Amino acid sequence: MVGMIGIGYWGYQKSETLDDYLVAGRNIPLWMYIPVMSAVILGGAATVGGGSLGYESGISGAWLVISLGIGTIALGFLISTNLANLKAYSLGEVLERRFDKYSGTIGAIIAGIYALTIAITQTIAVGKVLSVLFGIEQNTMILLAGAIIIAYTALGGMLTVTVTDFVQWCIMTIGIFVIALPLGLNSVGGVSGLMAELDPSYFDVTTIGWNTMVSYFLLYTLGIMIGQDIWQRVFTANSAKTARRGSIAAGVYAIVYGITTAFLGMIALVILPSLSDSELALPRLILEIVPVGFSGLILAGFVSAMMSTADSALLASSTLFTSDVYKRFIDPNASDKRYSAVSRLVIVVLGGVMTYAAIEIGSVVLALTLAYDLLTGCIFVPIFGAFFWKRATWQGALGSIGTSSLVVLTSIWLFGFSSNLPIIYGLIVSSTVFTIVSLLTGPPAQEKIQQWVGTLDSSTSIE
Repeated sequence: MVGMIGIGYWGYQKSETLDDYLVAGRNIPLWMYIPVMSAVILGGAATVGGGSLGYESGISGAWLVISLGIGTIALGFLISTNLANLKAYSLGEVLERRFDKYSGTIGAIIAGIYALTIAITQTIAVGKVLSVLFGIEQNTMILLAGAIIIAYTALGGMLTVTVTDFVQWCIMTIGIFVIALPLGLNSVGGVSGLMAELDPSYFDVTTIGWNTMVSYFLLYTLGIMIGQDIWQRVFTANSAKTARRGSIAAGVYAIVYGITTAFLGMIALVILPSLSDSELALPRLILEIVPVGFSGLILAGFVSAMMSTADSALLASSTLFTSDVYKRFIDPNASDKRYSAVSRLVIVVLGGVMTYAAIEIGSVVLALTLAYDLLTGCIFVPIFGAFFWKRATWQGALGSIGTSSLVVLTSIWLFGFSSNLPIIYGLIVSSTVFTIVSLLTGPPAQEKIQQWVGTLDSSTSIE
C-alpha cells in the first residue's frame, strides 16, 4: 500500500498533459490493457462478494461475476470500437456530442454518483479484509484505505491508476489462481472431497434462483456496459482494435475469476461452517489454510483487487463532475493545467465523501445495488440509443433520463433495495419516454447526425 503511494508520486511527475492525467495518454497496448481492464471489473463484488455468494449458494454464486464478464464481452463486441474512435474523456461528453449539453450533464451526474458508489463498495471491502488481517476495528481500516486510495489517485490520475492496476492484477492473479485455489482444494481433498462434504445443491448452477440471476443480468451485465470507470479505461487504448480485443479478453478472465472465487467460498463453508458474516469467508479461509507469508500475499491480492476498482471509480467520478459540470458551466475556457488541478481537488473532496459513506453504510451489496439501479435504470437506454438509433433526439434523451430517475428512486423507496422492480420500471419508462418523445420531436438535424456517424466510423489509430 505504501508502494501504491510511491507510484502515485511517480505518476504526478510523469503526467505532463491532460490526456496523461485522464486517459493515460491514450497509449495503452493490448498486453497491458487486458490486465488493467480486468482489474477495474474485479473488485470487492467479485472477490469478497463472490466468495460470500459461493459460501451461501455454492457454484451458482458465481453468477454475479459472470454477469460482469458477459457485460464486458458485450461492450467489446458492440461499442468499444466506437468509444475508442470518439477519443472522449467522459460519458457525459459522449451524450453531449450526440444529443445536447443538458442530457450530457444529467447523465454525467447520475454516472458520477454511480462511480462514487462503486468506490464506496470497494473501500468497505478493503476495510473488511484489513480488519480480519490485523484484528483492528473495521471503520479504522476503512479510514486508512480511503486515505491511501485518495492519495495516489489524486497525485497521478489515470497514468498512476494504470500502473497500480497492472501491479495489483499481477498480485491478485497469483494469489487466487496459483496459491489460494490449489491449497484450498488440497485442504478438502480435491473436487471429489468437496462434493462429498457439501449438498448436491451447491453444485447446481441455478440454486441461487432465476429471479436473482435475472436481477444480476439487469444490474451488472447492462450496468457495466455504460459505467464511466469502464469507458474511461476503453479511452486509454492505443487503438480501436486494442479496445475491442482487450475488453473481450478481460470479460472472459472475469468469468473464470468469478467461478474460482465461488469455489473458494464453498471450500470456506466446509472448513469454517459457522461464520456470522459470509463476506469474511475468503479472508478467514486464507488465514486458516495458507502458511504465513503466502497468506499475506493472497490477502494483498484481495486488497489489490478492491483498490484497483476503487481508484478507477474515484477518478471516473471526478472526471464526470469536472468535465461535465465544472468545465461546461463554471469555467469553459479552463487550461489543461487548471483543469488537472481542479480534478485533483475534486478527487480529494469525493474521496472524503467515499470514505465517510463507506463507514456509514458498511455493506458492499447494499451500496452496489443502489449504484447499478441508478445507472442502468436511468441512462442505459439513451446511451445505446445514441449509438444505434439515428432517429433519437436530445428531447427524448433528456426526458428519458429525467423521468426514469424519478421512477427508479421512487421504486427503491417503495419496494426496497432487494427488489428488481426499480430497475425494471426504470428501463420500461426510459424506453417508452425515449421512443415517444424522439418520434414527436424529430428527426434530429442531419448535419449533427452525419458528424456523429463520421466520428464513429473513424479508423484513425493513436499508435
